[in-house]
Amino acid sequence: MKAMERRQAILKKLEKAEQPLSASHLAKELGVSRQIIVGDVALLRAENHDIMATHRGYLLAERLQVPKSYYHGKLACKHSAKEVRLELETIVQNGGKILDVEVEHPIYGMITAPLNIESQDEIDYFMDKLSRYQESLLSSLTGGIHLHRISCRDQETFEKIRQHLKKEGLVFED
Repeated sequence: MKAMERRQAILKKLEKAEQPLSASHLAKELGVSRQIIVGDVALLRAENHDIMATHRGYLLAERLQVPKSYYHGKLACKHSAKEVRLELETIVQNGGKILDVEVEHPIYGMITAPLNIESQDEIDYFMDKLSRYQESLLSSLTGGIHLHRISCRDQETFEKIRQHLKKEGLVFED
C-alpha cells in the first residue's frame, strides 16, 4: 500500500470509529510501524484534516462534539499528582464529562489537551497510562494549577461538581 492510500485508509477508519483508535492499533491493521502512523497523522493534519489525539488514540474532532443543549463550564483546579484520580472521579460521579485540561505556559501561552473522560473505565485507563509511562501531568508546569472544561446536563449539575471538588480541596481559589 502506498503512503497516500494508507493515509486515505486512516481517514476512512477514523470516519467510522466510534471510539479513539490508537496509533498501535492502526499500525497493526495497516501493516506498518506505529511511528509511520504518527507521521501519517501529522501529514493529514497539515492537509487540514481535524484529527485529535486523545489519551486513548486518534479521533476526528467532529466526534468530540457534545450536544449543544449541554451546559459547558470551566473549573480552575489545583492539586498534586496523587489527587488526580480523586478529581476525575469526583467530576464523573457527579454527572460531568471532562472535555480537556488547560494550563498557562510562560512561553507558549495556553496549552490545551483533550481528555474526553466520562466513565470510570476511562479514568482507569487514563490512570494506568499515567503510571505506566511515568509522565508528568500538564499541571506540573504550573504548580498544579489547571483548568478543566466540563460538559454536563445543566448548570445545577456543574455547581454540584464544583461544590464536591471544593469539599475535597481541589478547587483553586485565590
